[in-house]
Amino acid sequence: MLPVPGDLPVDGAWSYEVDWAGVRLLADVDQGELTLRTADGEDVTDRFPEFGGLVDAVADGLLDGEAVMLDGGSPSADALGERLRVADAGRARALARERPAVFMVYDVVRLYGVPLDPRPLEERRAVLTRLDLSRTTRIQISPAYDDGPALLSGVVAQRLAGVIAKRRGTPYRSGDSGGDWIRVDPAVTTAPTRTPTASAAPPAPPTPTAAPAASRRPRHARRERTPQHDTLF
Repeated sequence: MLPVPGDLPVDGAWSYEVDWAGVRLLADVDQGELTLRTADGEDVTDRFPEFGGLVDAVADGLLDGEAVMLDGGSPSADALGERLRVADAGRARALARERPAVFMVYDVVRLYGVPLDPRPLEERRAVLTRLDLSRTTRIQISPAYDDGPALLSGVVAQRLAGVIAKRRGTPYRSGDSGGDWIRVDPAVTTAPTRTPTASAAPPAPPTPTAAPAASRRPRHARRERTPQHDTLF
């Protein structure tokens, strides 16, 4: 789903996430092999070898998120552009060791052969949060918040790109979100119609960590572990 630009919606029908201003990726794990594709369908698996550890947490699944590069603790478009221009897999591995990226995951479309796209947003997020991603140093779940104005204030304070508002109860669709996902740019958005109370404000948006790069499992490797489906759905 692709967000559309707009003002921040303020009511209980929405949840809110940080706009990480990274490159959108669909991470497809099939029988222990990872493929990373951009929103345009380009295969960029070899450019982000540090995400190979995802196969240790998800044996079969399709995750939606963004690759983020850091500069002084903040997302850097320049660093990300440099990585995307790399054509040699060996050079990409060297860059991943020197300056690893983070994959900020915010949706799950398929898991262990079960299509989750027809399910509402909050159910997909619940499944996502039950995945054990702790063993993967370069994969994080992008937090979701209930208070959009407070999150927007935190984003402005940290000079991040903006907020993504997502309408609750909606399925996952390919292409345009039809306004169910809204990208809010602090520089152009209309001020929210209400001011959040201090008790309702979420913490400041987290900065993706910069842990050492994880070693990558060969793309042909297959996992033998049988997933426990009933613990995830």
